[in-house]
Amino acid sequence: MGIQGQTVSDIVAMIRKGDTRQAKTALSQIKDDPENFLFLNGLLATDGDSAVFYYEKLLQSYPTSRYGDDVLFRLAQLKYAQGLYKTAHNRFLRLVKAYPQSPLHQSCYYWMALCFQATGQTDSSIVQLQRVIDHFPRTPLSKTAQETLEFLKKQKTPEIKETTSTLRYSVQVGAFSHHPNALRRKSFFEREGHRVDLRTKIKEGEVLYLVWVGSFDSREKARAFGEKLKSRYGVQYQVVSE
Repeated sequence: MGIQGQTVSDIVAMIRKGDTRQAKTALSQIKDDPENFLFLNGLLATDGDSAVFYYEKLLQSYPTSRYGDDVLFRLAQLKYAQGLYKTAHNRFLRLVKAYPQSPLHQSCYYWMALCFQATGQTDSSIVQLQRVIDHFPRTPLSKTAQETLEFLKKQKTPEIKETTSTLRYSVQVGAFSHHPNALRRKSFFEREGHRVDLRTKIKEGEVLYLVWVGSFDSREKARAFGEKLKSRYGVQYQVVSE
């Protein structure tokens, strides 16, 4: 016997509120509905690899799933968070082509702009942001795209460097849900003469933009640098590994 749509909505609401324990309890009761079970497990996954496993299995098992566009979007976000910007861009583009009526088109265009930005293709990013503004006027994301566009036109510099295989340490000086705010923090520390990277991570289904300052070969050096930043600028920090 299948699960009712409202029950799925209830579990999704629990996840968004952070009630993961309650959501897992509810999820354990719907194992006989594999399509919903896979989708919700993906939402509940605490690491990217697990989420990718459930989402890709869902697409393979249910190629016409009602969650198809949503799952593709989440997979693309995860690829972006892993630093695989070209792969992420291709996933967003695939969604737009495969689901012409999807309400996620606006978000896809914005994220494709971020992918261009991350690989140093600032001009292409600007064109993509303008598309969001032109095609989806008077929307919250259009406003964000406008802010990002104005920032890029002033900066005209690559935003994110690819990660390397060598373990390094940085000092995180901010985690923002709003992309332009992260760009402003990044710009501030760059004007102060520091090397700054902009990274991302997925937390409870939402994207956070992380501002990392400096690059060190040991945690101790990074911590000492973080203390200097705290003393000079009054910012809280944490040491992170690349």
